This record gives sequence, C-alpha cells and structure tokens, in this order.
Amino acid sequence: MWAFPFFGLINTANPGLILLAFTVMLLAQSLMAGPQAAMIAELFPSTVRYSGTSIAYQIGSILGGGFAPLIATSLFATYGSTVPISLYLLVLGALSLGAIILLKVGRYSASYDAPEASHHVEEIYADGNGPAR
Repeated sequence: MWAFPFFGLINTANPGLILLAFTVMLLAQSLMAGPQAAMIAELFPSTVRYSGTSIAYQIGSILGGGFAPLIATSLFATYGSTVPISLYLLVLGALSLGAIILLKVGRYSASYDAPEASHHVEEIYADGNGPAR
C-alpha cells in the first residue's frame, strides 16, 4: 500500500518529501526484516536449518531482487506512470500475505528442537541453577 504515496512523494521532487518517503519505507522494511529471520529459522529442523534458510533467502533474492526491477522498468516504459508499478507491488504484497498465512510457523523451535540440544538444556538446568550468567 505504501507504494502509491511513496511514488507520489518522490514525484514532487521536494527533497524533504523524498526523505519522508524513504524514511517511512525503510522503517516498514526494518520492522519486517527483524522477525523474518526467526520466522524462517522456525520453518526448518535444526539439522537442515542453515541450508533451508540459505536456500529460501537465495531463491527469494533471485525471484524478488532479480526480476522486480526489470518488471518495474518494463511497466514504467509501457505505461509512463508509477501506478502500474504500485499495483504490481500491491499484488506481490497480497501474495506474500497469503503465503505467510499458509505457513506452518512454530513447527520447530529456533532454539532447542534438536535432541542433543534439549538433552544439553536438561543438563544445564538439572542442578536448578540454570546457565551461568
């Protein structure tokens, strides 16, 4: 949804409004990126977590980061407006929301789902003192 006002602010050519557009966009992006790492980590068991997470990030980078600029450039060249780009981003956002709703997050704990990890945790807490601080 931010794409519509974002491009509107950019098109004003006012440096203060451009700064506002990018500030809001980067704030929204950082709010998304923080929990994203934990969410992706919980999609995989600890035995394949690094591989699964890396493959997910790399495929996402190729599909999202590789084709999006080409599609946006093509849309702008064809229509001469940022509205089709904003609609494209809106569709991508809706697809992303649908994918998040369908995810089975929490199937694996990001911290202690491996048998050896849970055994180690039991050893640490066996004496009742917990981990050393």
